Amino acid sequence: MRPGSRTLAALWGFSEATLFFIVPDVLLTGLALTSLKRALRAALTAALAATLGGALVWICANHDPQATRAVLLHVPGISASSFVNAQRLLQDGLFEGMLRGAFTGLPYKVFAAEAGTNGTSPWLFALASPIVRLPRFVVMVLAARGLSCLVGTRLSDGAKRALALGIWAGFYVFYFSVAGR
Repeated sequence: MRPGSRTLAALWGFSEATLFFIVPDVLLTGLALTSLKRALRAALTAALAATLGGALVWICANHDPQATRAVLLHVPGISASSFVNAQRLLQDGLFEGMLRGAFTGLPYKVFAAEAGTNGTSPWLFALASPIVRLPRFVVMVLAARGLSCLVGTRLSDGAKRALALGIWAGFYVFYFSVAGR
């Protein structure tokens, strides 16, 4: 039995919120190529599952901040400057900082670790998390769906998926060449 798109989105959302380094947007945009409804449901699931992963990182950072930071520094795209940037963004407030981070490429797991060490309530963090994760997921889903509809039947679904994967591969080559510096 194959796992469904929401199961994959939940696993991906949780994993990326902890140690995995490829955003759920990759899966979500792939789903959006053929079904907006399915992709939006998966986006909500990924945001909720990411909240659980973020809560786990929050707990670890609250218990042992140095060890948590040391582990996260081994994740591709995260460096000491990632934590400095998260601290700076969080000075504007939890919601505002995390929302800006979601659209600027700063990993959510870094915000979870910072929130776990700076006295942020775990309940406030858990409440804010899906609210700040979901908008970017929805924007990416809508953009992918819009482009898919724009291309229409000029490309097969397989060709659209291959093109999307190529775009994501190019994005990550660029991202990892500049992120975490």
